Amino acid sequence: MEKADILLVGYEEWENLGLRSIAAFLLKNHINAKIFSCDKGSKESLLATIKQEKPLIVGFSLIFQRMLYEFAELIEYLRKKGVTTHFTMGGHFPSIEAQKTLKTIPGLNSVIRGEGEETLLELFHHIAQPKHWSKIKGLVYRINGKIKTNPPRPLIKNLDNLPYPLRDKHVITHRGLGICSILASRGCYYNCSFCSIQKFYSDSPGPKRRARSPGNVVKEMKQLFHEHNVRIFIFEDDDFAMKAPAHQKWLEEFILQLKKSRISDQIIWRVSCRADEINPEILKKMIDVGLMSVYIGIESGNNEGLKVYNKRYTIDTVYRALDILHNLNLPYEFGFMLLNPYSTFTTIKKDIEFLKKIGENGQAVCHFTKMVPYAGTPIAEKLKKERRLKGTLAFPDYTYIDSRIELLQVFLTEAFHFRNFDNNGLVEKLRYAKFDSIVLNKFFSHKYDTKAYAKAIQDLIRKSNEVCLENMSLGVIFMEQRSEKDILDNWHYVSYLIEKEKYMDFYINSNLDWLMKCFL
Repeated sequence: MEKADILLVGYEEWENLGLRSIAAFLLKNHINAKIFSCDKGSKESLLATIKQEKPLIVGFSLIFQRMLYEFAELIEYLRKKGVTTHFTMGGHFPSIEAQKTLKTIPGLNSVIRGEGEETLLELFHHIAQPKHWSKIKGLVYRINGKIKTNPPRPLIKNLDNLPYPLRDKHVITHRGLGICSILASRGCYYNCSFCSIQKFYSDSPGPKRRARSPGNVVKEMKQLFHEHNVRIFIFEDDDFAMKAPAHQKWLEEFILQLKKSRISDQIIWRVSCRADEINPEILKKMIDVGLMSVYIGIESGNNEGLKVYNKRYTIDTVYRALDILHNLNLPYEFGFMLLNPYSTFTTIKKDIEFLKKIGENGQAVCHFTKMVPYAGTPIAEKLKKERRLKGTLAFPDYTYIDSRIELLQVFLTEAFHFRNFDNNGLVEKLRYAKFDSIVLNKFFSHKYDTKAYAKAIQDLIRKSNEVCLENMSLGVIFMEQRSEKDILDNWHYVSYLIEKEKYMDFYINSNLDWLMKCFL
């Protein structure tokens, strides 16, 4: 087998479409690119792969800022083992903080800012000519002990010119059906305060958002359908835009092309969008060609929080969107950030009441996280000016206006972190079960009582929501009524709530495991 010219390294718990798009682009340009998935191999196996393949470049994909130190340790290990290959890195954080990335990781030779396809291709062709590196747009590199930053590279204008992302021979499956992530666009028009997408693209000349043509997207779906038995498509667009007339025109053409493809009745697909993009008429048409679920970035259940997050709509818009989804019987999941730098006990209580309202029917799993001030986000810049930004480069953090919320965060972490974030936690397992019920209803309704299955899962979701939110409410009320000293002196009550939550999670989990075994 031909050895790799470029080895692309990154995490792929789900398909890393950034890496896979770059790999496909390089292969199209006659450069042998291979992918090494960190989650499937150890640092020792990566070292062995590099020694075997002898690539001219190893490209690291840093998709999460929190992995900065992890990649730093990996690169240090490889350098100590004698690897002298050119190491480059891409991703949101390296693009936004290229200088800091290179200073933090001495073994790194360069950073590719923004979209990586064309920059990596040019770097490969001139890897043995450091004098040419200054001409490579989008490159930040180390030379003679100094770090040089080149001008940004313009964004790729026509995404249809890119080859489809490289896929494994055997894709991920669920009940024997292929599942693939897919992108119809790059970029986003909006500027939510917690999101780094705008900063990632802003330095590069070009429009904020670019979409592939509907026909190009459907053609890829058909190819995956016929060659890999893919029946389930997860659109990973930053925002699957549906609001403006131009977006609706795109969707009308996409729907038409899916109908013409003759696969629309044999597939299901999911998109992510904003609450103010929920349009009943266009959603009905999307459902007719396989739309099975939407993911909405709700983020907050009160107008104060929505303003902090710069969502540009009010809570009435959120309720209206959820009513539409309910009336269409369209499943949904959502993102929600209970804590932010400006949280008060009042806003937190409003958020919990909101979650109780939308969670009482068991349609979606209630969960929450804390807003993280990632590099390049408006909220991080604001916190810097307020001198409230703390933490480390990989794990930025902040102080709260009310110091008691620090103690509330401790309670929420101990009681709900496993539930909300672990792959074996209740949130992920309930979501998986809900997804499984959708798949069974679409493809296997002749074999199973899918209505009974979906109803049982909905009941468990409702119960989980009820238990979680009640314990959260009791914890918030307890802390709001006391001083920090009184909270700490009576922490045994907080411990009781934590144990109560864990017990109920275990109980619901056990019932869920039993239920899913019945439908194997």
